[in-house]
Amino acid sequence: MLWTLYNDDLYEESEVEDIGHVHTQSVAILNGEITAADSGIPLGAMLATLREELLQFIPQESIFRFSKMISRYFTGLETELKYKKNKTYPSVEECIALRENSICLYPFLQLTEVETGIILPPEIHEHPVIRRLQTLACHLVTFFNEVQSVIKDEATDSIYYNIVKVIQHEKQMSLKEACLEDLRLHNEDLKEFVELQASLPDFGIWQDAVVNWVHYMSMVLSGWKNISTKLDRYNAMEFPGAAELKKKLNQI
Repeated sequence: MLWTLYNDDLYEESEVEDIGHVHTQSVAILNGEITAADSGIPLGAMLATLREELLQFIPQESIFRFSKMISRYFTGLETELKYKKNKTYPSVEECIALRENSICLYPFLQLTEVETGIILPPEIHEHPVIRRLQTLACHLVTFFNEVQSVIKDEATDSIYYNIVKVIQHEKQMSLKEACLEDLRLHNEDLKEFVELQASLPDFGIWQDAVVNWVHYMSMVLSGWKNISTKLDRYNAMEFPGAAELKKKLNQI
């Protein structure tokens, strides 16, 4: 989680082209294709250490799936920067889709295997219901995050990909009304998540493991909420503005 926060704050004021390079190098480090030293990126050593530690608990196949989800995160981040650079808003639907990737929950969900000690086969990870549950989990964290971070995003000129601000722009409503609409979307997806969790299909010999995996997924949602509410990065008095972030980026 620390890498995600550092990476977000480090490249929030970067150029899209620069993110593309960091994207490629980060995935290569995680897959063991290059060393941190050869990568030439500021957080390379952190990713290399993460890979070494994860390999003590999960196989290379799981690392590849994890790095694939990290790649999705970078794709979302790159898309955000394009909207920010052009000072244009996506549609609400487009914003939800890009934030699904950039919220960076997909990678964390893959690490459930570290907690459970059970490596599920690829066909379960690719099952439509499991994939939908992960998508919904990303949406739930995002909808919560958008209300929480709206003040920070206004301070850092990141309003073009905050779902609340996109709703406010598209529907021409007040900030309070946009927050309530965000909450409505959250509750719709929460209802679907709970329903799917309660009626999982039959996974045969893997049934108990899948039920436990989905349970851990719901625990991640609660944990994310509890941790994020205590972070100074969402406090307008603590978080640096866009100008300060650009200054720090230029020093790297």
